[in-house]
Amino acid sequence: MQEDRSTIIISIAITSIFILLLISFIAFIVLLFNRRHIDHQRRITTLKSDFEKTLLSTQLEIQEQTFQNISREIHDNIGLSLTLAKLNLNTISWNNIPTSRDKVTGSVEFISKAIEDLSYISKTLNTDFIEENGLLHALELEIKKIKKLGIFQVQFEITGSPVYMKTQKELVIFRIIQEVLNNSIKHAQAKSLCILLDYFTDHIFIQLSDDGKGFMDDYTGFKIKKGTGLLNIIKRASIVDGRCEVKSEPGKGTEVWIVIPYKKNENKS
Repeated sequence: MQEDRSTIIISIAITSIFILLLISFIAFIVLLFNRRHIDHQRRITTLKSDFEKTLLSTQLEIQEQTFQNISREIHDNIGLSLTLAKLNLNTISWNNIPTSRDKVTGSVEFISKAIEDLSYISKTLNTDFIEENGLLHALELEIKKIKKLGIFQVQFEITGSPVYMKTQKELVIFRIIQEVLNNSIKHAQAKSLCILLDYFTDHIFIQLSDDGKGFMDDYTGFKIKKGTGLLNIIKRASIVDGRCEVKSEPGKGTEVWIVIPYKKNENKS
């Protein structure tokens, strides 16, 4: 009888120890899971914070680049037109009426051009301009402006069925194309520009090429050297989940390929 009681006590003790060990093990697993969950959440928060900081930094860089483009545009075009108008008016001699009349007429033309350029800059900076006119019409105006210079051949082609995207996305695409064209015109010494917009079911493919002087390096994806103008193009594409490739060779021009995903009629959703 005593042996039975001892056996029962031992069994209860062993069972209790086993249960305590099991509870301890479960508590350890729960604690470990909670700790890993907390670490995971902390990492997610850190990644989110880093992403937001990177996005903000990118947006600020893009904003700064936009301001530089405005400054350059005002200096190169509007400033020049107003300077020529001023020179014309300052050299007017009322003793020579026919010549003075021609100078006044020329000054008016310069001022009109300055006003037109200023109006264009104002329109293209306004998000409402893209929203009201759409990406394609905005590009047509940009190409018309380039053609008016009379020194560039521009080929503009659209394939597939155009898709209306979110206004901000179309604005980013417009700025990217503006940046590439600006590089081709002012830095590549190009004479011929080709713009292709190819619409697919879930993305748009954009190809921009020129016959300029090109450059030595072959830049692909995000392997762009920091400080180059091409970095802005890649950053802008990344904002709308796009990717960009740049191919160039000395004396053989430059090609920029951009792929940006979208959902059909996403602007209406």
